[in-house]
Amino acid sequence: MSVKKCIIVDDNPMARTALRHLARQVPELELVQECNSAAEAFQYLQNNPADLLLLDVEMPEMSGLELLKSLSRLPEVILITSKADYAVEAFSLKVLDYIVKPVTLARLLQAVSRMDEKSRVPQAEPPRDYLFARVDNTLVRIDFDDILFVEAMGDYVRIATPGKKYMILMSMKALQEKLPDGQFFRCHRSYIVAQDKIDSIADNMIVIQNEVIPLSEKVKKELLSRINLI
Repeated sequence: MSVKKCIIVDDNPMARTALRHLARQVPELELVQECNSAAEAFQYLQNNPADLLLLDVEMPEMSGLELLKSLSRLPEVILITSKADYAVEAFSLKVLDYIVKPVTLARLLQAVSRMDEKSRVPQAEPPRDYLFARVDNTLVRIDFDDILFVEAMGDYVRIATPGKKYMILMSMKALQEKLPDGQFFRCHRSYIVAQDKIDSIADNMIVIQNEVIPLSEKVKKELLSRINLI
């Protein structure tokens, strides 16, 4: 976890001292400011960055909840209060955690650890540019860039490449879902074509390497909008 800039906001000096002592024991936190009111914290946050507020709820003039509602850019917030009455409203404001006093080091560590959990975004798998197809009990790699067109043939599909045509037992719909939409186009209920392999389009026909492929009138306009037409 990277170090987070932390602010304590509490009108009670003894409470600030106790929080300061605990915060300094959390390696992930850098205590950069202590404020004795929500108004002081509001002014500080207008010009200074912060990653986390340790924020008391009940303060004179402006409460901790009112501070949250007044900020346009909100850091992560751990609310600290002597009552549990504010929990529903607090979590509606998407606070990180809600601690009822007295605050212990273990409870603060638990709350801070949620920052790291929220920042962990599952990394998406890199897009694949190929598929493996079962052909005669053998798994054969077929690169998307090699595919010229696909033809439905009963329970099979035929994938045409420059050097070979593969008969594969699967539905056209299932194969279409595995092909990148921006690269391939369903030009007919029985055909999918690779857009960058199209040699010519005439009337309701597409030609790819001397293969004539039907083009449905219903989707012709969409195809013309997708190719680089001048």
